[in-house]
Amino acid sequence: MNMSSPLRSIFGRRSRRQQALTIVEMMITMSIFGMVVAGFISLQLFGMRQSQLVESKLGASDQSRKLLEKMGWELRSAKEWDIGNVGGTTFTEIPMGQQLRGTGIRIYPLSNNTNTYVQYYFNTNARTLLRRQSGVATIKTIATELTNNMSFQAEDYRGAVLTNSTDSRIWRNCIRVILEFAQYQYPLTQVGPDCLYDYYKIEYKIAPHCPTLP
Repeated sequence: MNMSSPLRSIFGRRSRRQQALTIVEMMITMSIFGMVVAGFISLQLFGMRQSQLVESKLGASDQSRKLLEKMGWELRSAKEWDIGNVGGTTFTEIPMGQQLRGTGIRIYPLSNNTNTYVQYYFNTNARTLLRRQSGVATIKTIATELTNNMSFQAEDYRGAVLTNSTDSRIWRNCIRVILEFAQYQYPLTQVGPDCLYDYYKIEYKIAPHCPTLP
């Protein structure tokens, strides 16, 4: 017995709906799915790389700011100071009549007392800035990977470098120091064409707020 035309049409549509995907359709579906997954993975990797880069920059800036803030505070509160050159643990003051520019500075928090001091100085061989306090054996590292000519210098209000004199280290003069350094990143975070570091620069120009009057 032949089925009527409407019944053949209904069973035909149901049969086609129950059929599996062909190989071509499966390949196209898998290709689209693979591209979507690859896109999500690439987006995730890009976000992780950017997060690492930003975290490294913020960490370097925050660490440097915290370490150098103490030096700025101690310079502002200094009663007297001396600029000189440091070799090992020996501090040699700049001779009279010469420009006040050297690799180290001693800060005296008390008037007419050179036995109590805080000393900041550059280790030019290790490219580091160090802090040493009288009566304390531990030497603290303030900054590493320095790349510039490391020195402290005393300037007047016009920016001219002062010469050493009786009054130069106790009057309201300005201490200038420039730090240029490289902050190394996480090895997978490449910064620059073929480098694994980023460059930072911090410049200080600080005048003591309460120096000893001449």
